[in-house]
Amino acid sequence: MKTTKKDIIAKEGYPFIASFVIGSLLVKNKFLKATLLGASAFSVYFFRNPKKNIHYEKNMVLSPADGTIVDISNAYERFFFKSEVNKISIFMSVFDVHINLAPFKGVCLDKIYNKGLFISANKPKASLENEQCALLFENEDGKKIVVVQIAGIIARRIVTYTKPNDKVEAGDIIGLIRFGSRVDIYSENELNLAVHMNQKIKGGDLIGYL
Repeated sequence: MKTTKKDIIAKEGYPFIASFVIGSLLVKNKFLKATLLGASAFSVYFFRNPKKNIHYEKNMVLSPADGTIVDISNAYERFFFKSEVNKISIFMSVFDVHINLAPFKGVCLDKIYNKGLFISANKPKASLENEQCALLFENEDGKKIVVVQIAGIIARRIVTYTKPNDKVEAGDIIGLIRFGSRVDIYSENELNLAVHMNQKIKGGDLIGYL
């Protein structure tokens, strides 16, 4: 069992929090002051980075995101596999933790960023048309997973920390997406799933086995 040691708030949240607090100190209108303080409080909530207890065993695939499973299917993966493979999609509402995690222990082989639209992330066509960043990971047995961070209708910023050749432990932070978004997971190997459609899931929970 690995207990993650992380900052309480993702560093990307501090400019939002500070700007709302400073704004509230500068305005005299009570309603506007309360609105700005409320926005600051929500930013603290949104960028929260809770401690997670990560249980990982060989050939596990862990969830890279908190949210709801909105798709389990076979689909064409266009960045790396370029074939029809297993796909799982997780929709993150504005109330979910938006930190993204490594799905297993291994290495990041490649990364591709693709500009796009900002369609609501719970719609299937968001996987094709929205702004996104795809990361190719390989585990210790040479099995590969693609994790795709996808911006949503409100999210306008994908942050990806992990770079090609970076080694990762299961549950390491690989990035985040701001304000409502989606993560797709693709596997070229058959996944023995431990999840189902419409299930609420947390980052670091078991998705299945390769």
